[in-house]
Amino acid sequence: MRFDIRNCYLRPGFTDLRSGMNGLMRVVMSEMDLDPLGGDLFLFCGRNRHMVKMLWWSGDGFWLLQKRLNRLTFAWPKSAMEALQIDEEQLAMFLKGVDLWRSHPVLLAEKSF
Repeated sequence: MRFDIRNCYLRPGFTDLRSGMNGLMRVVMSEMDLDPLGGDLFLFCGRNRHMVKMLWWSGDGFWLLQKRLNRLTFAWPKSAMEALQIDEEQLAMFLKGVDLWRSHPVLLAEKSF
């Protein structure tokens, strides 16, 4: 299956991730002022920043995807500015834990004996 995504938008600030598809669609329409049926991918982050949810309309239904980081947290813009548009390369980096706003990966130090 191929995901044909037009644009990718992050919703700054924190979102209640207990919301399902309908709740996230309302956020897209009312707070981001965008059309959830347009083929765009929308990313939302919870307060603890360990998990993101992604909402996407494929033309015949919604996909609700979720990614959780085990040892890192997602770098997420906290301000309530407008939706941020990112490109495919930035999305791939972001989902790996790279801080797009500092432009370097967040590394964890491990003890070596």
